[in-house]
Amino acid sequence: MNNAKVILILIFSFLYLSCDSIINDEPNDSTNAKIYVALQGMGDKVAVLRSDNLQLIEMIEVNFSSQQNVMEMPHYISIDPAENIWFLTTMGSSSVGMFSTASNTLIDYITLDFAPALLEIDTNSKLLYVSRMTDTDLFGTGMSMGSSSSLIDVISYSSDGMSLQRTYDTQLPSPHAISIDPQNNKLITASLTYDFLTKINLDSQIVQNISLDSNINPEPVLEMNRLKPLEIIQVEDFSFITCLGGEWGSEVINGQVQMWDSNSLNKVSEYHFKADSNPWHLIDDPSENAIYVVLSGYLNGENGESGVVKLKYTDNSLQLDWENLSSDFKLFHGVDISDDGAHLFVSSRNGEIFKFDTRNGALLNVNDLSSSLTPYPAPGGLKYLN
Repeated sequence: MNNAKVILILIFSFLYLSCDSIINDEPNDSTNAKIYVALQGMGDKVAVLRSDNLQLIEMIEVNFSSQQNVMEMPHYISIDPAENIWFLTTMGSSSVGMFSTASNTLIDYITLDFAPALLEIDTNSKLLYVSRMTDTDLFGTGMSMGSSSSLIDVISYSSDGMSLQRTYDTQLPSPHAISIDPQNNKLITASLTYDFLTKINLDSQIVQNISLDSNINPEPVLEMNRLKPLEIIQVEDFSFITCLGGEWGSEVINGQVQMWDSNSLNKVSEYHFKADSNPWHLIDDPSENAIYVVLSGYLNGENGESGVVKLKYTDNSLQLDWENLSSDFKLFHGVDISDDGAHLFVSSRNGEIFKFDTRNGALLNVNDLSSSLTPYPAPGGLKYLN
């Protein structure tokens, strides 16, 4: 073999090994990691999927109500991995359930006076903070559900079960969005119908309310239903809030993410999407100053684009890093991120579960639960557990 051929073989071998190294340099999920998905449209089930390939592992039956033919409508999930416990809110039976992560069997449940929405968990104090399902047609079904309650419930838990400890009055109806900062003992929520932010000092119990747009409604006099704040997360000293926007009288309001200073309650920045974007749930990146926002698109799923957006932030701005939007995506809802920050998991009320690469937004995998499940599963909240 002449020298030229040897050189060519060595070059191609190097290229092949280099490409193979790049291809195999993908972050890998632990085969033990799972995704818990609340199937709010099926009435009484939670799906458990493998995180690596999104294959279905188990269907968990939920039955909190003592009444027959009650649709449980599982909605949102939180997990305490250290205690091997996961929690679930149900809209239909107005309950919070507590399950074992080892066996997925029910440990305890508690029924509340008003339908719960989202859960925030303080694993150090073993407390759950429960927001309210608003009394509006949030899902575009033509039917409202929930209540106009202004209360946040606080539930304590242990390995033996749960008990209602107290309530906080936000002084404004429908506090759907909710976030806690256990280190600084503050809770931040927002009235979906009044477009007002509320901060509660959990030590002094002092309540502060401030408008999300003081140019429109500086005082909480009327229900605005204009910005429609849906979810809040706190990251260090900042709060990030998704606002649905949409039609408001003769105006069309852009969907948006607002960034606030959690201590001073001053608005720092805003990032606007299209009026038909409907920003839904969001999650922060564990290793960089970035958040991921799912866009639900049109509420009825017939038009518009759903997708995932990555926004990076500084001390005073929000900027787009990447987006993956498509008319093939429908009614995106929940989102969570793997422990290493490599993968996003997104639910769609269209019945599908998606897995994305956080580096560039590339779609890695999808599982259509509606293909094998009836009635319509309509996945909602989901959580990653390693």
